[in-house]
Amino acid sequence: MSPRYRVFVNRRVGRVLVSGKPEDESLINEGWRVIHENNDWKAAFEFARNYADKHDYILEWYLEEEREVLKDALIN
Repeated sequence: MSPRYRVFVNRRVGRVLVSGKPEDESLINEGWRVIHENNDWKAAFEFARNYADKHDYILEWYLEEEREVLKDALIN
């Protein structure tokens, strides 16, 4: 089963995070909000990139998640 990717935003610090890690849900207790969810990493990333660009926020993601998606794309 593929992970559910969430896009978190913290407007106070101007950051956006794309994450499929369940432990990052604890960020909600630290002032972050989930603004988007998707089963597809690329779709979640595109949403986050557009949001970050629009608001001039810093975009963050986990390289290991991106690498896994790209590796799967090369195999298929």
